[in-house]
Amino acid sequence: MRKKDTFIRYLVGEIKTHLLEYLLLTTIAVFFIFLLSFFKGDRQSQYMVMVFFAIAYLVWGIIHHSIHRTLHVKIVIEYILIVALGLLLLHIVLLL
Repeated sequence: MRKKDTFIRYLVGEIKTHLLEYLLLTTIAVFFIFLLSFFKGDRQSQYMVMVFFAIAYLVWGIIHHSIHRTLHVKIVIEYILIVALGLLLLHIVLLL
């Protein structure tokens, strides 16, 4: 079996196992995408929406891992770095 097939099976299994949690995250993301389009043209408001989404994503990740008893400092740092990188990239895009 190829690595790609194994990875896809792993993702499908994760989604099936934690369906409600991923639906919540998807709903939050769709809501924030709606807010981004609502504030189209207002870069400062869009950036604030992205900051709030980043915080929501960070909190979601911490709660998700807490529930499943897989929360470690390494995971929190990983989420913080992903949030920081995402905000940095989006900030750069909004400045252009």
